Amino acid sequence: MYISRVLSLQKIILIIKPATSFNKIRHWRMMLVISPFLCSTAHAETLSSLLDMARINEPAYLSAKAAVQAARARTDQALGGLLPQINVTASVNFNKRNYITRSTEVPPAQDKYDSDSEQISLTQPIWKRPSYIGLQQAETAAFQAEQQLANTEQELLAKVVSVWLDLLAARDQVLFTQRQIAVAQHRWEEAKRGFELNYIGRPELEEAGSKQDQAMAEEVSAETDLNLKRAALEQIVGNVDQITPTFMRADAELADLSSEKLNAVLENVESGNHNILAAIQAHEAASHEVRKQQAGHQPTLDLVASYGKNSQPVGGFPGQAGYDIMLGTVGLQLNMPIYSGGTQTAKVDEAVAQKEKARFDIDAARNLSILSAKQAWYGWYSAYSKARAAGQAIKAANSALLAAAVASRNGLKFETAVLEAQQKLSEAQRDYSKSRYDQVVNFVKLKSVMGILLNEDIAALDSLFVEMPAGVSVSETDKVLTELVE
Repeated sequence: MYISRVLSLQKIILIIKPATSFNKIRHWRMMLVISPFLCSTAHAETLSSLLDMARINEPAYLSAKAAVQAARARTDQALGGLLPQINVTASVNFNKRNYITRSTEVPPAQDKYDSDSEQISLTQPIWKRPSYIGLQQAETAAFQAEQQLANTEQELLAKVVSVWLDLLAARDQVLFTQRQIAVAQHRWEEAKRGFELNYIGRPELEEAGSKQDQAMAEEVSAETDLNLKRAALEQIVGNVDQITPTFMRADAELADLSSEKLNAVLENVESGNHNILAAIQAHEAASHEVRKQQAGHQPTLDLVASYGKNSQPVGGFPGQAGYDIMLGTVGLQLNMPIYSGGTQTAKVDEAVAQKEKARFDIDAARNLSILSAKQAWYGWYSAYSKARAAGQAIKAANSALLAAAVASRNGLKFETAVLEAQQKLSEAQRDYSKSRYDQVVNFVKLKSVMGILLNEDIAALDSLFVEMPAGVSVSETDKVLTELVE
């Protein structure tokens, strides 16, 4: 089910029939504001392309990917501890020996000779319970890292959409404040001429100047917020100098959650949220750690075997012949821990406490995910209501603009009324766009919390946006305003 269409955005232009007393038209400001975004040589980006950029730039996502690789490597390490360990050693030595007996009948002797030795050894664990449990723990930790990566990716998808639409909203606010300045400028020019003709007093003149200054200050504030939003996007996707914000189509159909039940959504969150699933895997890994440390009290049994050769050209005593010794051994090696000063018991206690902590972490992850889902759910409903209200405000503003334009065409001096009506229309359009942005953001966040946000969903959102505002059919208001120009 989708949200029904609402009134399309009107073209914002200033078309004024000047009064005879205002013969200096050069003092008037055009209401049509050419945004630097519209005339920039930069290109508009799609959400899909921004997501591709984020995947190679966003530190948290890259960190989660590296964590998965590290976890898989630890699994290989744990498996390696259960496989045969084969080592080869070899040495070559130069020896100088002085041989002096305690008998005066045998003269001292001196030898210089080389010797070498080679050995290959094998160790195969037969019973090493901590290593077997360690392998299970490493596999569980790898699953946990994969769930954390999946959760990070869900958050990344939602973050790209949220930050991008925040940027669009900030851009819309800049455009609105620029239109405010045009209205304030007109009021100031009108007040200045009225003051010169003694139609108004100084307080009214100063009030008009104050409103103009306020409008300019609001523009500076809006531009500052826009720069901050661009900086936030830059943190995710990298350089944004060549990126131009797009515009949401006025006839874009948005997803409708009004037929969904919150309880059903929350059930899906508990079963599909990757942060909860990662916490469950962490608890299982902590359980393995308890078993592994408890197994540290048990004996271990290894099969050991070796084969080696020692060679030297002379014997152990002067005058003896050299020798080559080949020696092979095979056997079992038992290691029984007796007393470790309480270290192993303390490790067990630590593992038990960590397991309890992991259990509470599951509850914390579940509570946080449910809260996030509710925030997105109610945020969508709030934005949906605001969008409907803004749609009605656009209709009312169009009617007011039409009435002001007709009055101006009939010769009445309602130029200010036309400007104010256009400002009201711009404000309603800004609020309408912002509420629709919020609908999209909260819908995407809800799917992210449920763990079902896909790349295809982001690609589908691209169809909601265009590089330039789409043209609309000529309305009655447009016709009247066009006649005023002519």
